[in-house]
This record gives sequence, C-alpha cells and structure tokens, in this order.
Amino acid sequence: MSLLPAHAVGARLRPASRLRDLLDLTLLVEAGWDPEHATFSPDRQHRLLGYRLCQVAGCEREAWSPSGLCGGCLARYEKEGAGRDLAAFCARGPGRTHRSRDRLCLVCCRPGFERPVQTNDLCASCDGLRRRRRQSISAFVDGDEHYPPASPRATIGRCSVSACARLAGHPRSRLCPAHEMAWRAAGCPELSGFGRSASPCAPDQCGRVVLAGLDEELIAEILYGIQAALAEGRQVMPPTLRSVVAHLRRCGATSLAAAASAAQARTPVRTFCSFAADRAALAAGDVGSEYQKDHWDLRLFGARGTLSFIGGGTSPRYPGQPPTRPITQLWLCEAAKAWAAEALCSMKPGAVRAMLGAVGLFSSQLARRADEGADPAVLSHLDVEAFLARLGHLERSGQLSKTRRETTVHLVSRFLRDCRETGLAEPGGVLAGLPGDVAIRPGERPRRPRRDDAVGRALPEVVMAQLLSPESLALLASYAGETIRAAVELGAGVGRRTAELCALRYDCLDYDEHVGEDGTRRSSPVLVHDMPKVGKTNCRLPIHEREAAIVTAQQARVRAAYPTTPIERLVLFPRPLKNPDGTKAIGTSQLQREVRAWVEAFDQLDGPERDGVGRPVPFPRERVVPYAFRHSFAQRHADAGTPVDVLRELLGHDTVRTTLGYYRVTATRKRVAQDALGSLQLDATGHRVRPGSEALIRSETLREQVGQVAVPFGICTEPTNVAAGGQSCPFRHRCLGCTYFRTDPSYQPELRAYLGELLADRERLAAAAPALAEWARADAAPSEEEIAALRRLISVNEGVLSGLGDEDRAQVEAAISTVRRARAVLDATFPVHFRGLARQIRPELFPGIKKEAVHG
Repeated sequence: MSLLPAHAVGARLRPASRLRDLLDLTLLVEAGWDPEHATFSPDRQHRLLGYRLCQVAGCEREAWSPSGLCGGCLARYEKEGAGRDLAAFCARGPGRTHRSRDRLCLVCCRPGFERPVQTNDLCASCDGLRRRRRQSISAFVDGDEHYPPASPRATIGRCSVSACARLAGHPRSRLCPAHEMAWRAAGCPELSGFGRSASPCAPDQCGRVVLAGLDEELIAEILYGIQAALAEGRQVMPPTLRSVVAHLRRCGATSLAAAASAAQARTPVRTFCSFAADRAALAAGDVGSEYQKDHWDLRLFGARGTLSFIGGGTSPRYPGQPPTRPITQLWLCEAAKAWAAEALCSMKPGAVRAMLGAVGLFSSQLARRADEGADPAVLSHLDVEAFLARLGHLERSGQLSKTRRETTVHLVSRFLRDCRETGLAEPGGVLAGLPGDVAIRPGERPRRPRRDDAVGRALPEVVMAQLLSPESLALLASYAGETIRAAVELGAGVGRRTAELCALRYDCLDYDEHVGEDGTRRSSPVLVHDMPKVGKTNCRLPIHEREAAIVTAQQARVRAAYPTTPIERLVLFPRPLKNPDGTKAIGTSQLQREVRAWVEAFDQLDGPERDGVGRPVPFPRERVVPYAFRHSFAQRHADAGTPVDVLRELLGHDTVRTTLGYYRVTATRKRVAQDALGSLQLDATGHRVRPGSEALIRSETLREQVGQVAVPFGICTEPTNVAAGGQSCPFRHRCLGCTYFRTDPSYQPELRAYLGELLADRERLAAAAPALAEWARADAAPSEEEIAALRRLISVNEGVLSGLGDEDRAQVEAAISTVRRARAVLDATFPVHFRGLARQIRPELFPGIKKEAVHG
C-alpha cells in the first residue's frame, strides 16, 4: 500500500526509505491515516491526538484555548467585550462565513456532476450562462417560458493542488475557488509548481492534516514520528502537524532533520521535527554502524544517554568532575570500544563512562611520549609507572582528588585485565603486540582504608524520624505530589531497591492466610515484587499494616486517575507525563531528583551526635538518597536481632557476604556494649562474675577476649577449650554445670529456646516408654538439674534487667542490640560442624534409620 495517492506516486523525488517497512499501517489507519488521499484525520476522542470543537453553535472548528473557542470566535468574543455572557455568545452562532464553503452548485449537485459554488449559489459556468440569458436564479434552475430547466455539467474533478481535496471549479486552471483566488493573487505562476507547494484551504483544516504533495520519504518520517509519539505516550496536536507540513512546503527541506534546523527554536514545529528525525534515525541505526562512530547512542544498546570516546563531556552522575580526556591512540580507542560494547550488556552506562574517563587519563599520559603512544608494541611497564606518577602529581596539584586517583588506578588495572581476558591482546586483536608487563601490579594498586567504626550508609533513627514525620511528608507532597510521597514512605518501610520500588505493579499487595493458635483464620499482608538484579520474580515480602495502608491508598489514587485501563496493565507509581494509560512507572532518576529537592528544602537535619553545648550536629543532606532507605531497613532488622540468613532473604541477596555490607557494628559500639553488659555477666550458678559497674580498661578487655571462646549460650573460659577454639572441652560440653561458663542478658532468646527444646525432648522420651530401657531413658532424657539451672539463669537475667533504672535499662537494651547484631555476623561465618557442640546431644528414637530416608 502506497503512502501517497496514485497520481502523486510517480512525482516523488526518490524512493521511500526503509522507514516504510517499519510503519504500522494498521495502527496509523486506526489513528486516522487515509493512504488514498494522503490525509490524516484523527478521532476527536483519541487519547493523544484528540481535540475539542468550538463551543459556538455551528462553528465546528478546532478549539485549543482554555475558553473552548476557536481562534476566530475567540477574537470576535474579545472584540465584543470579554465580559459578555459566554453562553449567549456561543448560542448566537458563528459570524459571517464564506458563502461557498463546501457547498455545491444548485444545478451541478448530482453524483458525477458535482461542482462547487462560485457566486449566486451556482458554479462559474452556470452563473455565466444565467447572466447571458438574463434569468433569475430560480428561473434558471426551474426553467421559464423561454428556457427549460438548466442541465448539470460534468464534474471537473478535484483541485490540482496536491494538498487540497476540494472540488475544482475552473475548467482551465482546475483549481478550487479558494486556490483560484490565491493563484491569481500570486501573479498566476506555473500551475504545476503552484499545485505542489500550495497549502490546503483554511476550511479544510478542521480535524485534518493534508500530507499530499510532500515527498514520500517525508511522509514516512512524519508518520513514523506520529507512531513513535503514540508508543511513548506523547501528545501530538493537529495544528502542530499542519504547521510542520506548511513549514516543509515553504522551506523545501528533504528531511525532517533539515527542516528542524530551519525552524525557529523553542517552537512546536522544531520540537516535532527534531523528535521525529531522532526516532527515525534511531530506527534506521544498528549496533554495527554505531560501533564505527566516536559518539554512541546508548539507546541502541538498550540504555539511555550517549557515550563519547573522544572526551570533552562530563559524567551526568558526577557533574563536578572535570571533562574526560579524549582517547587519542587508535589502538586504545578500538580496545575501549570493544570493551564498552561487551560491558554495556551487564553494566550501567555510568560505570562504563567512569571506565572511559580513566582510560582517557591513561591515554593522555601515553600521548606525552615522543611517538604519542601510537604503537602498543614499544610500550613497557615504565609507561605504567609514569602514569601512576602523573596521577600523583595531579593529586598534589589539586587537579585530581584522592578518591578519583585511587578509582582511576583500579579502573585502568581492570580495563587492561579485561582486555587480555577477552582475547584483545592475542594475535589479530586490537591490542596485539602489547607487552605483558603493561599492567598495574597488585602492589601498585592503592588500598582503600576502611575504618572499623565506619557508620555505613544507613540513616540514623533520629534522621528517619525527622524525614517520616507528618510535617516532612506534607512538605514532600507539596513539592512532588502524593505519588512521590507514597513511594518514599513505602521505600522506607520495605527496603526494596530503588528500581524495584519504582516498578511495582498495581496489584502488588497480597495476603497470606493462616490459622492462629486459637483457631481463628487471619491474613497477613505481603508485597509481591520482582528482583531483576538477581533474576527473581514474584517475590513475597511480609509487610506491616502501615505499608499495606500506603499501598491501598496509592491504588485508590491510581484507579481514580486511570479508570479505564485494565488493572493488570497499571503500575503503582505512574509517571505524570507521557503516560496517558498509567502503564509507565516513574524512573529512578525522577525519584532521586524529587528526594534531593525535598531534602534541600529542610532548614536543617539534626543528626544523633551533639556538640560541646549539647546542640545536635547537622546531618549531611547528601547522604539522604532513596537507596539509603534500603540500608536503614537492613540496619533496623539487624538491630532487632534478625538472623543474618533471614535478613539475606529479606534483602534478596545471593550471598551472606553481600548482606553483611548493608549494616555496621563498629568497634567503638562493641566496646560500649561490652562495658554495659560486663557487670551483668553471670556464671553457671547465677551469680554475677563482675558485680562492679566500672568499665574495664582496654588491656583488660583484650585479655578477657583472648581468654574466652564463644559457645551457644554465652562464653567459655576453660583454658584447654579456649586454646582448641571450643573443640576440646574436657567436660563433654556440659556448660550449664561448668564453673567456666559465662552468660548475660543478651543470650536470653537462646536460653529460652534451649529450655523449650529440653522440655519437648523430655515429653517425647516419656511417650516412648515401651521402646527404651530405664537406663537408656535416664541417659537420654534431660536432667531436672539441667532444666532447673537453665530456668535459674533465665530468671536471674530477667531480675537483673527489671532492677535497672529507666536510663540504665535503655542503655543495656541498646547494648544487647549491638552485641546480638555482631553475633549475627559470627553466626554467618561460624563453621557448621562447630554448632551444637555445647548443647546436649538430642536423642534419636531410631538411630539405625537415616533421616533422609525417613523424610523422603
């Protein structure tokens, strides 16, 4: 199917571009495209292409002003006085209009004989004959005593102007009446040229865009721009399209890119031309052709933004950094392109840009050689040493920060290593001949010091309380709207990754049904979401009723805004622009910008520290980012004593090592916690080991730590067992009856759990009386003395805590949270075969049968 009418196909300047194969003609026809007459007439109710009609009765023109009037009616209304009654003005109807607008001759009005009205409600031929006969209009039409009724004349056809679809009224010029007047006013130029360049008549503009007369490639670009706008949710107004077509006819541009450069800046014409030309170029491009360029459009790689290999630009993630250096060596530039093409499959564009910036610094150092580093075969490790020295000089002169210098060294080291691992240095590769010693050795890489008391990225509870206060959330809603407020509130409660939070579906809230101990059926809310970073889908995260209420309220807002969109297509946090159906979610960059503007609006964020006079020290605002809520979520659960393997599942991590990086237990906080719990430490008999309240000096603390080993319910100080790392207890791990055993209130959950296990074992063995002899049951069953000792320790710990004052109790509870969090790290790294050594061996009723066989 051709994009042009049949009479214009032969007149096109060149064949249609490959965009023709990418056009969805079914979609375009449904949107209003008429390929037979090359006109675009969208439905007035279309969600993106629709328009309103003028409120004036009988006007039927497009109305784009807020008053609901077209341009002509609005001018008349303002001329008559804007204070007049608008309803009465609209009821009066339009002003004087052209009498011959879309009307046919009274005689030539039958099918096959249509001719437009010229004067006196007759076509030009009929009216000329009437004047020669000296008849009235009624006598000419109906006949009189001298002449019979007039006979219709054959139609002349359509106007010869390509952009006009009206009937021609002049047999010689074959133009419609309006174009006949325009042609005469232009000095009667050549009809063929006038027919190609003339614009459509003003009465034909209502709801229609005439593309006839344009080159077919231009038509394909315009249609592809409309198609791309529909796909991206952009609104396209018919007046904009008509202005674009008129601009193309005037300037004679052969492409929308050329038309965009010829259009005025900051106008709808230039905006649409630039948009359509960009999308057309993107559709016509491919990765292979992009590889040969120095500037890459990352949309071809499934990302956003651009990538430059010749430097000059700054990273959008680090706007304060100096511009990147160009990669001047051809071999190094080709290696950088090969590395970037592979890295873009798994890395974010920001990380790739950082790598290219580091390689640009390496290239600038190679350019200082006499041969400018053109031949990789003549390089040596001396060039690497010169590069490292150059980085040190740039740092000392203030041109490079210490952090960037260290990062640059690590990035260049990784780049050279990756290039060799991918085979670029092998014969035939772009790095063929590069010596093996052109690498940064492990000893030359700077080590990043990590302080033991680093606070991590979690936000303190004091800061979280300020951010989530009703006043702060109301400020956020006034800045960014209720959607962003709901996203921030939910993100602080569920701790999801920023991309996972933004991409939540509308139906992400579900409930788990379970039966309580009293037989009552209850339901608990869960958040259903995906974790594309780790390849997990339909993950179910238990949440509290507060988060469930946030999701429910946001669902109500979304449903009210998009009532016709199916629920399965809606997202929970739809973006406000270019999203008519509510199917596109807000981006992570938008959420980060809104949070940044919100935090900057605070007068001050008070941190947990105090200055010399007791005033709160301001908290750094740059640390408040959406991803910090995820670290705060992990820190909050770690403070509450959540086991690290459970926290790993909650955070969606593959390894415990990753989870351990999301919260901190610092050496200073450990020391304070040990001092707080040291005076509460009990021995196996329930007496305090160190009843004094004075804190130990550092040497005594270290001496105690060296002379003890961890056991499940406390610590052991028996020298042989300590020397053997807990594996050589001379008393068969009977901790609750050993004088070397120590415990404190931080072990209360383990002590209670062990008591429950002992009681359960005793009841289970009592029920198996016929199967066991008396001596076997006595040996396997927990002793009453052990149960009593365990209950005594639990009772003494509870009594110690209840005897403390409010301030001391709060301090001890904080210390318990700290040491239990540190202990969770130990549980994650404690060898499996060491666990349970200090616990009494649980009896097996069928020792000859393997557990796998029983459970299988």
